[in-house]
Amino acid sequence: MKNAFNITVVTCLLFGMTLGCSGGRKPIKTDYVEGKVTYKGVSVDKASVSFSPVKADTGHSAYGRTDNSGTYKIQTFLGAPGRGTTPGEYIVTISKTEGVPTGRFSMDEDGNRIEVDEVRNLLPVVYNSAATTPLRATVTSGGPNKFDFDLVDEP
Repeated sequence: MKNAFNITVVTCLLFGMTLGCSGGRKPIKTDYVEGKVTYKGVSVDKASVSFSPVKADTGHSAYGRTDNSGTYKIQTFLGAPGRGTTPGEYIVTISKTEGVPTGRFSMDEDGNRIEVDEVRNLLPVVYNSAATTPLRATVTSGGPNKFDFDLVDEP
């Protein structure tokens, strides 16, 4: 009797931990989203693309990265890789940065001397922030959901 009780308690704890570790969430149904990013007509590689719902609780934030041809596919944190996001209206941000050596040095946590880099934007900063980007996309159920963005200096 005592062993049966212990097995039941352990089973309940393991089941509870499994739900807790997965957040108790199931994968969501998403609609495929893709597109191409260009800057002044030239494909942009290695840019970060983010879709954020215009209204809170009306979609799932999603992200992607452009390949060598400037093409991206987005995914949510809860969806399958490259499978898009849920229908809704989204604010789109796009950024690409690089580290530029400054000639200044610092010490890392192990006491090693390292050069300090500054982050330089390779695209106009207006597209980096949800507060300033003019880019929008409306994802529809069943698509097609292809959103191409040609970035310019002054949108």
